[in-house]
Amino acid sequence: MPRDLPLFPLELVLVPGEPLPLHIFETRYQEMLDRCIDADEPFVLVLQDEEGMRDVGCTAEITDVMERFPDGRANIVTLGREVVQIERVHDEHAYRSAVVLPVVDDPAEASDEAQTAALAAFAALTSELPDPTPDLPEPGPGLSYDLIARIDLGFDVKQALLEDRDEVHRLQAVTDLLAEIHRGLVLTRETQERARRNGRVRTPEELAAELGLD
Repeated sequence: MPRDLPLFPLELVLVPGEPLPLHIFETRYQEMLDRCIDADEPFVLVLQDEEGMRDVGCTAEITDVMERFPDGRANIVTLGREVVQIERVHDEHAYRSAVVLPVVDDPAEASDEAQTAALAAFAALTSELPDPTPDLPEPGPGLSYDLIARIDLGFDVKQALLEDRDEVHRLQAVTDLLAEIHRGLVLTRETQERARRNGRVRTPEELAAELGLD
């Protein structure tokens, strides 16, 4: 059902299951924070950039107020909860609020094979990362968001995935992205190692073919 929630426009994207620390310093958002704490309600984090504010965002639950300063500023930790469609924005407060509707995926879960492939792509990628590496999520509905929450992707990519209501399509897109990032990391590592050993550097195409990354 529709809910009226505060809006927090930022040049970043939050997805369900993603933790996000924030520093609240503007007076209007200090007021927003007070409302959320007093009413035990989330706010909606929504992407806003030079193209304007999007109409799909994610609710952010305040899980911890780590520090509150005398001037009202605060360091908080939030957790992405629910994708919402922004229906109507209004300005009754110093901050903006909006009537929002939750949106659902259809289908909500991809096949076992698709989930296995996605988790394998994630494991391969994290094997190339320095410790500590993100933990492997459990398969299930919304796995794509569980994976996105663990990897730093550009906000334009994350927003497109946030707006995609087909979990099958979204998970395939995430799997492809993970494989692409993994390929780039492997090629970079191999190029550097071979250059140190013998000074001969192959083209990315040659190296990818040799390593079976195509």
